[in-house]
This record gives sequence, C-alpha cells and structure tokens, in this order.
Amino acid sequence: MTFRLRPDRLASMDTQTINFDTKSILAKLIATENIQVQHNKVKTASFDTKNRVLTLPVFKQPKGDVYDMLIAHECAHALHTPFDGWKTIMNDDELRSYVNVLEDCRIDRMIQSQYPGVVKNYINGFDLLEKQDFFGTHGKDINKDYMLIDKINLYYKSSKRLPFIFSPKDVSWLGKVDALKTFDDVVNLAKDLLDWQKKQVEQMKKMPDFDSHVIAENYNLNGHGELDDDVEVNFGDESNKSDEDKNEDADNKDSNESKSNNEDKKESNEQTAVNEEAQVGGGGGVAPNKLISITNESLEDKKSNLYDGNKSYSYFTLPNTNLSKVIISNKQYLKDIRSYAFKEIKQYPLSYGKYYNWLKTHYKQFKNDNKKTVNYLVKEFEMKKAATAYKRASTDKTGIIDPLKLPSYKYSDDIFKRLTILPDAKNHGMMMLLDWSGSMCNILKQTVEQLMNLVWFCQKVNIPYEVYLFTSEYGGEDRHTTNSGHFQYKYGDVMLDKVNLICVANNKVKKTELDESLMWLYHMSLAYDDRYSGHYLNRRYEGEMLYMPSNYYLGTTPLNQALIAFEKMIPMFKNKNKIEKMSLITLTDGGANFSFSSTSGDEGKEVTSGHGKPVIKVGKKQYTVADADRYYSGDLYTGLLLDIIRQRHGISTIGFYVTKRLRGYDVERFARDCKNWEERHKVTQKIKNSLSKEKYASVNNMGYDKYFLLNGKKLNVENTDLSGIKDNMKSSGIARVFKKSMKGRITSRTLLNQFIQEVA
Repeated sequence: MTFRLRPDRLASMDTQTINFDTKSILAKLIATENIQVQHNKVKTASFDTKNRVLTLPVFKQPKGDVYDMLIAHECAHALHTPFDGWKTIMNDDELRSYVNVLEDCRIDRMIQSQYPGVVKNYINGFDLLEKQDFFGTHGKDINKDYMLIDKINLYYKSSKRLPFIFSPKDVSWLGKVDALKTFDDVVNLAKDLLDWQKKQVEQMKKMPDFDSHVIAENYNLNGHGELDDDVEVNFGDESNKSDEDKNEDADNKDSNESKSNNEDKKESNEQTAVNEEAQVGGGGGVAPNKLISITNESLEDKKSNLYDGNKSYSYFTLPNTNLSKVIISNKQYLKDIRSYAFKEIKQYPLSYGKYYNWLKTHYKQFKNDNKKTVNYLVKEFEMKKAATAYKRASTDKTGIIDPLKLPSYKYSDDIFKRLTILPDAKNHGMMMLLDWSGSMCNILKQTVEQLMNLVWFCQKVNIPYEVYLFTSEYGGEDRHTTNSGHFQYKYGDVMLDKVNLICVANNKVKKTELDESLMWLYHMSLAYDDRYSGHYLNRRYEGEMLYMPSNYYLGTTPLNQALIAFEKMIPMFKNKNKIEKMSLITLTDGGANFSFSSTSGDEGKEVTSGHGKPVIKVGKKQYTVADADRYYSGDLYTGLLLDIIRQRHGISTIGFYVTKRLRGYDVERFARDCKNWEERHKVTQKIKNSLSKEKYASVNNMGYDKYFLLNGKKLNVENTDLSGIKDNMKSSGIARVFKKSMKGRITSRTLLNQFIQEVA
C-alpha cells in the first residue's frame, strides 16, 4: 500500500519567509527560558542541553510550518530531555536510533499538549516533508515494507494520520509508547522493543525467501541466526494476510522447518559477507545486523537539501573584562617610568641626568609654544558653540503685553512680548585609544604632539577625558595567551589575546602629575623617533637619551580587545562624569589583529570558530554585519564592535588613520563600494588630493561616524614661525609670511580641529 497526502491539503500550507529574530523569540518563549538561538550551516536542528544553545539550519526557502515545527521540537528537547541521559547509549547505534524515535514521540506529545498552537505546525510540517519524500516512503507500502520502529516513527510524526493497519501485538507496543513519561521510560522501552525486534529478525532469517524479502532488502539483513520455535514472526503486516494464506502457512510449517534446519548446518561453516559501507535513508541499506529506523535516517539525511550551504555564521559572546588587570592606572604608569628613569639617572648622572634636564625644559617650551594656539582654538570653539545654540534657538510668546506693540492691536493679534529660548548645552566627554604598536614607531612623535594639543584643549574647556595606550607588551607574558586572566570566559565567549590599557592622561589627575605624564609620553615618542626615523644623525637633545621600561615597548595592534574592554568602561565613565554627549576616538596606523578565531567550549576548551558571517550577542540582542566577500578581516570585527558600542551607549565614534605614505592600498580600500573603475579612480584621486592639500581626507568606514585619513608626512604641529621675514622684505612679503604662519598654526592641529567640529 503506497501512501500519498491529498493535494488540497498541500495547497493550503504556510510558506511565509522566516524572520530569524522573530523565530528566536518564539524559541525562547516555548523553552520558557532565555536560551541562545543560533542559525548556522548544520545538517539538522539540535539543542545543546548542557549549554542551552538551540542551533537551527539556514533554509534556502524556509517554510513557516516546517521551521516552527523544528523549533517546537528542539525546544521540547530543551525542556524535557536530560543532558546526561544520552551518555549511556552514545556507543550503541541500534539503541540510540530506537531511543531517538521514541524520545521524539514522547517530547512531541508533551510540547503539543503544553502549546496546542503548534499542533497545526506539526501537521503541515510533516505533510510538506512527506510530499518531498523526506522519509523515503515513496513507492513503498507503509504496512508491509517497514519494521515496527519505522511504523511508530511515521505514525507519530504524522500526528497519527497515516492509514496503518496494526496487529494486536503492534497495538500493545503503541500503548506503551503513549504511556511514556520520563526519559528512563524511553530507554527501557527502546531496549525491550529492540530485543523483541531482534528475535523477529532471527526468526525471519530462516524463511526460504529471506534474501529477496522486502524487509531484508530495506534493512540489509544479510546475517543468519538460530530460530526459536516458540517465537512468533511479526512485522506488523499479519493483519493483511487472508485466512487462506494463514492456513497455507500452517500446512507448510513442518516442511519449512525441516528445510531450514538443513540449510543451517550447511551455511554455518561459510563466512558471511559483510557490507562495510551502509547506505542511509529509505530504500538504501544499513549496516548488517544494525537494526535502526531507516525513515528517521532518511529524514536526517534529506533535510540537508533544504539548507543553504553557502551561508554560515560564527556566533560569539563577549567575555567579561577583568578591568583590574587590563587597566594600568596613571599612578602605576608614572611609577613604572619614574622607577626606570631615576634608576638610570642615578647610575649615569652626567649623561642621563643632562638629558632629563633638557627634556623638562624642552617639554615646557613645547607646551608654551602651543598654549597661545590652543587658547585661540578654545575661543573659536566657544563661538561655534554659541552660534550653534543660536541656530537652534526658538522664540515664544510670554503672555505679557508689549506696550510698544499696542498701537497695532487693530490689525495684529501679536501684541505680546517674546522670549528667546536657547537649548541647554550638553556635557561632553572623550575617551581616546592610541595605538602603541611597532608600525607607529616613525610617526609616534607627530601623533603624540597632536594628542597633547587635544588634551590641553579638553583641560581648558573642562571636558572630561581619558587617554589610553593599548598595547600587547605590558606584563611580559606571551602576547598570544588566552589564559592571562585579562578576560573571564564562559561558554561561547570569543577567546582573546591579552591587552593592556595604560592611562597616560585624564581630567582627574593633578596638574603637576598631568604635565609629568605627558612629558614622559613625549619622551617615549622622541626616543622612538630618534631610533627609527634616523634623527640620531642630527641630534637635537643634550646628554644621552633615556629609553623606557620593557613594558612600554611597541607590540602588535590589539584594538578589538581594547574595544571589548571599552564596552564595559564607557558606561562607567559616562556615569562618573555625567556625560550627555560622548566621543570615542581611535588613533591607529593600520588594522587590528584578527582576534575572533576561537570560542570557549565545554570545560573552557578552545574551539575554532571558522570564518562565517559574524554574529555577536551582547545582552539580549544579536549584532551582525551586511554580507561581505570575506569575514576574516580584523577591520570588519572592529567596525562591528564599534557599532555595538554606538548603539548600546549612544556615543559618536571618530577614527584617525595615519598613512605614512600615499600607498594605493591605503586609499583604494575606501573606494571598494564604487560601481566601476572610473568612479573608483575619481574617488581615490579626490582622497589623494585632500591628503596632499589639506593633510587629511574624510572617508566612510564601518563603525565610525567620522573617519579621517591623516598624511603622516605632514602631521607635525606648527607654531608661529616668522623666520622667513628678511630685513629687506617688502610689506606684502611680510604679510604673506605672517598669513602662512598663522594658517599653518591652526590647520596643523588636525586632531584638535576635527574634535572641535564634532563637539561644537
């Protein structure tokens, strides 16, 4: 008997497109807990009952009822299947297959009873799968071609709608399935049913036409065994036999037994051929003597046809940052530098002592040279802020009569005084990350000079700020270790290399300590500039230049690790300083280290994450990126982390990318979205012209509200320079030199100018 569902039932099926976020919420509601829901490149839906992670496949053309049925089914596992229950049967293929079928029967009944709304999803979902022969039933008689375990599987998955004809013995087994309450009941019944089925198979092997029997072919039963005379053969098809057939069986019983016994003796000494490669699914074979549910195997095998094999996702959660280990306070920073420097000066007072005195004088002079320009920019900032406030000002009537307007009362109703309302100014704040990596060595001096101007500006206008160096070298441990204690991991967290954030300046330290902090930062930039820029050939300092502690050597670029730490630090900074408008500034000369390559698995073991489309879960939300050609770029994860920070904490992000030379790659990477070569060429030329003329170029970059390319060759801070004026120079020439000097004094402070534009 071949079974087909009616076409009129199939025509009414639900075929809406899946909304992943909506389905995730549905799964959580059914599971009655905040489980993790992941869509990924997997063969079947599954639930990790230990870590509470529901994994669902990505469908090519998802059908609502099939998808909802899978969600309900896997959530039923989440609610009712114990994690430890499977451990005892994992190595027994036959028992595991039987348990799988019976456990599905049990939990599906329970979830449908608890949530009656999913019953329709189960009915329509099965109909759709059966139509596409997912169970391997097409062309087969469901009453004669299957063992009882597969009849049970189809009967219960179809919501008891298939027209099976069960024998009295079969009905008794169905009653036991309906009575299942616990997982232990399932395992015990599976063992009983499997033992019973094995006896049926052993008896069947003695039949003369065994090799050609449809059951033997479907299940690949090519083994032989002894027959128990008191065991009755029952494959659930006895009810289809006529009375005449049964009488004929009885008449031939003795002759058949005699023939079978003779064949046993003959074949007992022969080696039975073993089929080593078992086919899976309906119509295929299974391993010899392996009694498993072929309809269930077929379902699992053919479900992969529905999946989108081109889409894969990499899921991450963020670890808890151990800020006490990650953050190096300004006090500790000064202690480290002082301890190193004063030890060296004490040992070599003539050479290092002379340099130290020069450094203090030189830093003081540099600060004074910049003071006038910073004060000018402060005044400009206040004017821009006032202009912006005036532009947003509104006027309203006061309700008080204006005597000067009374003469016009006959032709105008507007005789009241007006009030100008200015919006309240917002409290600004800034946190900054400075790249302390090896590639910054020959542009560090110019960058630090720009940074100090920004710090002095914030100090002058009372904007709360914190400046951090992010480094991989502090502490002396292996920079690639994931067990340094900098991050505390749970299951699913991305595992990260270590990072340290060194606070070199903030608005809370005393003025003398701030000056000392910036002086030592300036010293380190001079030291790297002297070593890597060739300026040692033209020494500008006195004595022998100090170096620095090994903790402050340049390393790699753990920007993503720093941003994960900032995700925790930013709300703390905003609350402490009552910030209303917050800016996060990053200053680097290249992309971040690729850091999203593994996650924390069971018992903290590192698990490779692959290179799928990244999905980062923070709190109750999941964040991802638009489709891209590659998902292994560190920049992509930087942009995603910045987007998470922006959305969660309501801040603006400003990025500065220092280019040491106008390399084609540095420019062309920001023109990838152009439609054709001509448009790309036009964009790249515009960027190059801006970098050459304005010393910076504004470009779009993922995660940033504003992103600027800085020309590293023209990043020096300029002050008033009238050295170009000669004694015999005319007034027009003097004016030209003065104008150029004044313009360079303002435009050379690129970081400060762009920050003013942002906060004003």
